[in-house]
Amino acid sequence: DKITVKQGSWFDPLIHLRGRLSGIVSNPPYIPSADMDGLQAEVSKHEPRMALDGGEDGMDGLIRLCDGASEMLKRGGFFAFETNGEKQCNFVADYVETKRKGSFRGVRTVADFAGILRFVTGY
Repeated sequence: DKITVKQGSWFDPLIHLRGRLSGIVSNPPYIPSADMDGLQAEVSKHEPRMALDGGEDGMDGLIRLCDGASEMLKRGGFFAFETNGEKQCNFVADYVETKRKGSFRGVRTVADFAGILRFVTGY
């Protein structure tokens, strides 16, 4: 009774919970469209394109998440987003600190087990 699964596009099925979510964790589509044809077979043959293709620069879903998180999270709610690496990590961290100034605190980038900046987190 503590977890409810909803299906839909981004935050659409959760709109009635605006400002009440405790956390958002996402591994969104973040691969730039131009890089899709060069993906390893174990990825491209087993994942739907829409789960991988993040638009021209790979940022479409990440921007949507940042904007939505600022509206959907309750005060003190956390977010953790996976990115394509250092460039996207730094962009997302900068975006939430500038474009969503005052909405988040404790924003930081976190490396994966290989030492590559991969995640952006905050409250």
